[in-house]
Amino acid sequence: MNPNKALWEKGDFTRIAQGMRESGEALVGELGITQGLKVLDLGCGDGTTALPAARLGADVLGVDVASNLVEAGNRRAQAAGLANCRFQEGDASNLAELGDETFNLVVTIFGAMFAPRPNDVAKEMVRVTRPGGRIVMGNWIPGDPTLVA
Repeated sequence: MNPNKALWEKGDFTRIAQGMRESGEALVGELGITQGLKVLDLGCGDGTTALPAARLGADVLGVDVASNLVEAGNRRAQAAGLANCRFQEGDASNLAELGDETFNLVVTIFGAMFAPRPNDVAKEMVRVTRPGGRIVMGNWIPGDPTLVA
């Protein structure tokens, strides 16, 4: 068993994520999302950024290592009637099931930063992003009083 997967499947992260919904919507509102944009939300949790992106018309795939969060994201997307948003289980450091240059935008907000092999994650994010596409990351910065960049 992947220890990172086991860790994220232990608790109910959805309770914590509920307090982050407004910030997820605000962030997505700044990304210039348009109808039909192909978006990958990596380390997506239960969809704090994926669902707002889909509401703006993007075709969104959320990938997370934790099956319980993937299930929660799919339930939320279905309840919201978002056929353009789906979630699947996957490891940010090995996205072999995703094709090269597939996404216009790859987003990871406090998700991929927890992956044990960050260099592999960076390579995969670049590989699945189309030429001219964007990668947007939100990460905690050790020792920085704001914690976020």
